[in-house]
Amino acid sequence: MGGQEMSAIRNNWMKKTLTGLLLLLILTVAVSAVSFYLIFTGSLKEQLNRTNMELVKQVEHKLELVLQSIDNEAVQLVQYEETKKFFDENLSPGERTGNDFRVGNHIDRMIRSDSYIFSIDVYSYRQNRLVSGDILTDERKLEDYSWISQFERYKGYSSWLPARRLYITQGNSPTYRNVVTLVRTYPLIHSEGARQGAIAFNIKEEMLHTLIQNTDGVSGGERGLTFVVDRSGQVVLHTDKSKLGKDISQYSHIAKALSPDSPEGFFAEQVDGQPSQVFYTEVPYAGWRIIRIVSDVQVNKQLTTVRNTFFAIAGGILLLSAALALILGRWTFQPLNRFLQSVSAKLSSNPHYAPADPGKDDLQFLEATFENLMANSETLRKQMRESQPILKWQLIMELLSDYKMNFSNARQYMDMLGIDLYPDRFIAMAADYDGKKESMSGRDLHLYNYALCNVAEELMQAEGKGVAIELENGTCALLISFEEGDKDAEVRAVAVAELIKSYVEENFKRTVTIGIGGLVDSMKDIHHSYKQALESIAYRLALGGNMVITLEDVQHDQSPHYYKLMSMTDSFMDSMKLLEAEKLQAQIQRWFDALAQYNISPEMIRQLNLQCLMKAAMVLNEAGVDPDKIRLPEEVRETLNQYDSLEGLQHYLVQVLSAYMEQIRTKRSNREKSDLILRVLDYIQANYSRADLSLNLLAEEFGVSVSHLSKVFKEQAESNFIDYLMELRLTKAKQLLEETDGKVRDIAEAVGYSNVNSFVRIFKKLTALTPSEYRERKVQKD
Repeated sequence: MGGQEMSAIRNNWMKKTLTGLLLLLILTVAVSAVSFYLIFTGSLKEQLNRTNMELVKQVEHKLELVLQSIDNEAVQLVQYEETKKFFDENLSPGERTGNDFRVGNHIDRMIRSDSYIFSIDVYSYRQNRLVSGDILTDERKLEDYSWISQFERYKGYSSWLPARRLYITQGNSPTYRNVVTLVRTYPLIHSEGARQGAIAFNIKEEMLHTLIQNTDGVSGGERGLTFVVDRSGQVVLHTDKSKLGKDISQYSHIAKALSPDSPEGFFAEQVDGQPSQVFYTEVPYAGWRIIRIVSDVQVNKQLTTVRNTFFAIAGGILLLSAALALILGRWTFQPLNRFLQSVSAKLSSNPHYAPADPGKDDLQFLEATFENLMANSETLRKQMRESQPILKWQLIMELLSDYKMNFSNARQYMDMLGIDLYPDRFIAMAADYDGKKESMSGRDLHLYNYALCNVAEELMQAEGKGVAIELENGTCALLISFEEGDKDAEVRAVAVAELIKSYVEENFKRTVTIGIGGLVDSMKDIHHSYKQALESIAYRLALGGNMVITLEDVQHDQSPHYYKLMSMTDSFMDSMKLLEAEKLQAQIQRWFDALAQYNISPEMIRQLNLQCLMKAAMVLNEAGVDPDKIRLPEEVRETLNQYDSLEGLQHYLVQVLSAYMEQIRTKRSNREKSDLILRVLDYIQANYSRADLSLNLLAEEFGVSVSHLSKVFKEQAESNFIDYLMELRLTKAKQLLEETDGKVRDIAEAVGYSNVNSFVRIFKKLTALTPSEYRERKVQKD
């Protein structure tokens, strides 16, 4: 009986143990499955909400850009001189017909150049007519031109109307176009009651709708409905064209989305009897709301599939675990029981090791500890692999940026991260794609830089040992090292840079400029070499792109050339005043040739251009041009900093100075010169060589008082008599010095100076050069 009782006790203990283990297994799997499902689904829902919200914001950004562009075109059309004349009631019929034709040409050009515009209407309230000459009846105003009467009493200056039908043909089968209309007042800004007319841009609804069509699907395959309404709830853009222009603000989810307290967000709502998520954001430029509705049924399809699959796997695991436990439990526990009894018997003989329960808890603790150690070890290895590129980037950045680091440990970090460099003799390089801002998106630039770094590392390994990383500003930093005693290190670095440049041009169909720093013998001096590389690549502005630029190509002592180049801009001002456009362009071309020849630093080039434009602004101010039309120094400086080539800077300078010259021309043409001043100017042009030419002589010649002639001359000629005569004689003297070989004394007499010393002194004061120096410099340049 004793043996049977002991066997029954052991079997009972085994059953209880198996039962407890099975219950623990079931509970663990169930809790883990439910927790993981809840966490996973919650995270997935948050990700879907973020994705849909970002999608709505992307649509808002695209709409904002398109609407701003169209509004800018409307403002541009209003500012045309022909448009202003259209609203003038005093034009004769012939002038009105010609002007209407020119306004129509402007409208046709805008429609052809912008695929979003369907038509443009220009209407005069005072004349009750369109630019076509049509007189609108009340019936037509109620049909296609209902906006005319509405906008006449509108308090603002512009309004975006909801979608409407614009009929092209009438009849039994009328044809129409769905349009969204921008109405802008004329004048652009006016007092109350002073509105003369309006301009309406009819925009193709289907073109605007294409901006939101790509929101029908997001990651994971969920689909939703995206549409646009205005502040009052009228539909502006919708897939269902029958709803365009209709008021849907009575629906609760639309009313919530139109709340002025919240310009963007999302909420849960019943839509058409189905629980849905409603996402919305505001288009500030037009006051519209973009609304996106995603049904929970569509969202939950993927979640349901994940849940069912996960629960099926969990159930299978539970059944398999229970079966294995029942089948193998007896085999497992019998030897384990004998082992535990043996260990317990041995430990029981020692009072220090005698446990209260020698088997169960200790074994589970050891098993759990071992599993955790294995999992943590694998996780650590995985994290190490994933973070290796980031650690590599950080280490190289510390070397390039003079970061206070422990260089004695740097070699150990390099070996750990797989960076293979020689211990000394380093050269840093900076590589940057030419024209990346205009031709590359951020994603494309990242891909091109990734490819460039891979190619650079392969080519550097052929000549030494190197590493390359992409920097946050879109450039690439290259670090190459050479063996000790390599005397041709700098030459080989240039050769590697040339290979990289050629490879990029041939295979990537892009051009890249590479700046090379100097050779340093210590790892702690790498940042000096990299700083020199950045200084070298900055000279791309002067030397051009698709080049390898070394320290030898950079000239640092540039101050002697500054004043010479600055003095050359004086001739620009003379050409502007004389309205000589071709001569101005030729002078600018010679100036930029000198900038390239002297190898001026980029910062000095920008400063010279800024000073030139400030001098031009002073010329405009003297000519009486409206100060609002003169560009501010801050605006000019920001624009100059955007150019990285001399060609771009030259084009910008020619463009600005030409525009300034046209403003001077316009100002002069608007100022009617009196007959007296015209005759005086003709007399001066014919007699400037007379040494006795003075204001008194002119007053006596034309029979007026000196004071009256001085006042009228200054008003009409934009200069006092002395300055005008001096500038005219100086211009003629320069022309004679450039085109003839005459003596300075003869040229002085030819332009009205009887005393050659006075001529030389005045010439040097105005040009900073003597006549002989001026002639020699012109000969050298030619």
